[in-house]
Amino acid sequence: MQDTLSSADSAELVRLWRRRQTLSPGEMGRMYGIVGEALRGCHPPELKVLGEGRQELVAQFIYVKVLRLDADPDDGSDGEAPQPRERAQHSAPSSAFALCAYFRRYLIDCTRASAFRRKLSIGDEVTDGQLEAQLGAHEDAESRLAEHGLSSAAVHAAARAFIAALDEPERLLLCEGFGQEAPGGLSGVAARHAIASYHYRAGRLGLVHKREALPTDYARTQIGRWLQETLGIAIVPDHMAAILEVFKILGAEASYS
Repeated sequence: MQDTLSSADSAELVRLWRRRQTLSPGEMGRMYGIVGEALRGCHPPELKVLGEGRQELVAQFIYVKVLRLDADPDDGSDGEAPQPRERAQHSAPSSAFALCAYFRRYLIDCTRASAFRRKLSIGDEVTDGQLEAQLGAHEDAESRLAEHGLSSAAVHAAARAFIAALDEPERLLLCEGFGQEAPGGLSGVAARHAIASYHYRAGRLGLVHKREALPTDYARTQIGRWLQETLGIAIVPDHMAAILEVFKILGAEASYS
């Protein structure tokens, strides 16, 4: 691809990149414009694999990886290990080639996670009916759980304990937004209860997850840790039938709480 960044834009990109989590709205708009223009000629093969609009994927890349707008608002981090100042400055891209490489790396992560996301499709748009469709016959529920030394009764009890131990904002998001057609989805739940930073809280809980998230990433959420540490179900594709059965039970208990 041809490098479309002028020397002035390249210098401004590096300057903005180094302080990208403290940008003003105007500077965010400028960063968005520079990156979008630089990626105009970037067409990695993964774009076809993902089968989504290029413009949408570019926007998601800028939101998640460039501006880091989904970072933890409480500690200013983005979920990645902190970097020394010298390394952070060295990694600031200064050309369209470098940005295209960053973009392709993001698309590769998305591609790796796509099969997992299709099976682990939870969040504010997933209903009990969709979980039932993914699970198949209800009478197989006990056998799915028995493979992991569990019973429906044991999972119900564990789910009640998990819900009771949550902080109130997370408990409200779970009880009103998990596996239900809540008005307005998770954002509606957050608006009704004045829950600040709800998207971050929902991500930390495990109700939503980043497009490029892998099973190991989900295992670090509160629900993911509960699945692995309390129920003993490793988060791997081969265990998805049991995990989805647990989700159904968790959703049922959440609706009662």
